[in-house]
Amino acid sequence: MRPILPLLLLVACEDAANDGPSEQCDDLCAVLVTECAYGAYPRFESCLQGCAWYEDQGADVAGELGCVEAAACDTFAVVECEHAYGMVEE
Repeated sequence: MRPILPLLLLVACEDAANDGPSEQCDDLCAVLVTECAYGAYPRFESCLQGCAWYEDQGADVAGELGCVEAAACDTFAVVECEHAYGMVEE
């Protein structure tokens, strides 16, 4: 089983080749950090960095955002969103 959304925080690489977080990343982190206040997301900025990296690796952040919003802070539902829309595995 691949790691769930907390991986966003662990994989935030400063040398990732991207233009920064998208608006969807901003919205996704707002839900996870501000609305749901998950302990795995202590800082908004680190969530954004991880999300930008994740998006650069092929994650469907827009799809995941919609799923996470519908999950209404239910941890198990959020995990399922990661499985459904997370990073594309090769």
